[in-house]
Amino acid sequence: MRVGLPVLLAALVGSSPAQAQQQGLPSIDSQVQFQYYDDVDAAAPFYERTLGLTKTFDLGWVKIYRVSPTSYVGLVDGTRGYHKVAASKPVMLSIVTRDVDAWYSRLQAARVPLLSELQPSSKSPTRGFLVADPGGYTVEFFTWQ
Repeated sequence: MRVGLPVLLAALVGSSPAQAQQQGLPSIDSQVQFQYYDDVDAAAPFYERTLGLTKTFDLGWVKIYRVSPTSYVGLVDGTRGYHKVAASKPVMLSIVTRDVDAWYSRLQAARVPLLSELQPSSKSPTRGFLVADPGGYTVEFFTWQ
């Protein structure tokens, strides 16, 4: 049985933003995932040039890139941010896109290290692939099926 995206999203988030407001919950305007690096300047070209994300904030030691209209990824110098750089990277940036095939071709052409081939998931109704960024973080690209 195929489940539509609105059903999946409702199951994942529990309610829509309008329902959250009706329930008296404070609003959330956007989201930033911060990742910590030994060398922020070495990681930045991956997000700027390879992925083509727009940089929206830059203090040198922290740079923020727009992933979608309300979601962002921040690159932080591990010697100056709240957290420190760790060898283990238990965080994954997941990018949902209708253009998963085009992203796969683009990142292959850019010789970005692939962690998995483009394929359907055996665990969820998605099709996608994984790459590694210069700091060792996993970036997932997928589309709902």
